[in-house]
Formats: sequence, structure tokens, C-alpha cells
Amino acid sequence: MGLRDLFAQRRKEKSAPEPEEEKEKKEDSRPEESTEVSGAPAFDEAFMAEHFEGLGEVWESLFGQAALIREHLTTIARDGVCHDYCSVHFQSAELTASLLQYPDNGKDIRAGMLLASPSGEKTALVSCFPVMEGLPNPLRIRKSHTWSNGLEGVVAAERVHDGPPVTFFAPFFFRDEPRFEPESEVMVSLAALAFTCRRAAMRTFTVEEGPWYEEELQRFLEKNPGKSEAEFSAPVVSMQGARILMPQRYACEWQYRCPVLDVARTEVLGQPLYKLHVIFVGVDEDSLSGCLYVPERLLDGYIPQAGDDIEGTLWMTGMLCEDWGK
Repeated sequence: MGLRDLFAQRRKEKSAPEPEEEKEKKEDSRPEESTEVSGAPAFDEAFMAEHFEGLGEVWESLFGQAALIREHLTTIARDGVCHDYCSVHFQSAELTASLLQYPDNGKDIRAGMLLASPSGEKTALVSCFPVMEGLPNPLRIRKSHTWSNGLEGVVAAERVHDGPPVTFFAPFFFRDEPRFEPESEVMVSLAALAFTCRRAAMRTFTVEEGPWYEEELQRFLEKNPGKSEAEFSAPVVSMQGARILMPQRYACEWQYRCPVLDVARTEVLGQPLYKLHVIFVGVDEDSLSGCLYVPERLLDGYIPQAGDDIEGTLWMTGMLCEDWGK
């Protein structure tokens, strides 16, 4: 059995047909009309986005051209290291999947090469993606989504104690899928690669209606008997220090605005990057913190500094905290 056939078999096993009586129940409860368009990407409510199975924009962010990763594949395959902890054997499919990492001593970011081989078959290249050191966050899993190759996937989660949601690509999904069960609580190291990054403009806006406006107006009137709403100055909000994550069209891609807490320089595959310590969204125990890797080529001469507010778009990744530094 070849690798392609084996993946097809695994997908078939995961989507085995339901018992006839359960199928009939669901058919009876379906709406009379469906607005779903055949072949169109499905919006996944848990991920707040559509699913797209591709990493071209990731490598384009690093190199300027996604195709340039091909020039490094030989080096990664030759000099990359696969530790025992990042291999897994699928007993039912007799499949071994491994993640080579290069450079092995990379402190911040490595290139990961995902390889798979059915028993008795040659090893095949499945995928290649960055593996990035992040910061730990206690998360509650909402849902996982397996890509069509059966080995890669993405995860939707939320901060424990009803904190903000996040979606991320999981580099070790081929091994950790069973641990991403809905409602399970895990410690996840979050890291992101910037697709775009710039210094954020300092903006303010005036709140002229809504609950907060009414509360501030009432407080003003109580403190100033005899004055009217016409003499009240509406509250002005500054965006300085704001921490915002907004989902984009595809899962794990986000628009961000956040302050920089710390800055370091690093590199991978000859590409210089800035490693930024940031809090993506939230405050205190409900925050999501991580490392944002910004390729120098994206910055047009701008050098991020601690205290700067930055904004742009990013690709989020997450791995179980014990996976780094082994």
C-alpha cells in the first residue's frame, strides 16, 4: 500500500458511515432547503473562519517567494534531527511519521520537515513548516480539524476560565491529535509568524453613545448638580497599548494590534527575524501571550522596540509545552 492510499484509508476510517437509523434521524431533522454551495469552503464556527490547507504564505513571508523553501529541503533532510519524542507509529495503518528539525540547536525557530512512511514503503515528504518557541498558555480545547493528508491539522481553543479564543496550526498534530479532544485542558506554547508588521498609529476615538457613555454621563451629572448633558465631554479612548486579535478569512490567520514587551534578534535558514514578546489579547489571567517572529525583510527599515505598538497580520502556531528544547 502506497502513502497516498494509506492516507485515503485513514480518512475513510475517520469518516466511517453512521448506522442507518442514526442517518435517518439526521435526514428527518434537516431543513427543507440548504443554502450551502457545492465546492465552496465551509465556514467553521469553532474556528471563526474557513479552512485552507496550505503553507505557501508562511514561506513567502520568510523568503519573499514560497518556492525558495525548495532550495533548503536537502539541507534540512541531511542535517535535521528527529528526536524519539517527535515520532509516532499509527498501529492501525502501520505508519511512522517523523518531524525532522533544523537546526537542532536552534533556540528560537527551526524548520520542520514532516516525513511519513508506511511499513515496507519508502519515506515520503509530507510537509515543511516553521517550528517556533512560544510562551505557555493554559487552554481549553474547543475543536480540532485534521487536514486531508491525515497528519497535519489545526486547533481551536480558548483561555481557561472563559478567556479569549484562539486558533492555531499544531506542528505535532500528527502525534498529538488524541490530546486535542473538546473540553480537555492543556498547556500550549503559542508563537506566531508575521505576514505583515508595522508600527501602529496612535489613534483616539470619542464614545458618543452606548452603555459606557450613559454611565459616564450619569457620573458627571451626579458630581455636577445643575449642569446638563450639553456641558458633558464625551469620553475619549486611546488605542495606545491596545491588545486586539481579529480572525481573518482562514483559520489560524489573525489581524493583530499589540504592544511590544521585549525584542531579540534571531534567524532561520539564513533569514534574519525579530523575536517579539507580546500579549496578543486580554489582561491578567485571561490574556493570551506568545512570541511573534517578524522577518526583517517585512519591516522596510523599521526596528521594533520595547514599548512600541505594532499591527499587521499573522499566522498562529501552538504546541504542547513539553515539546520544546528536547
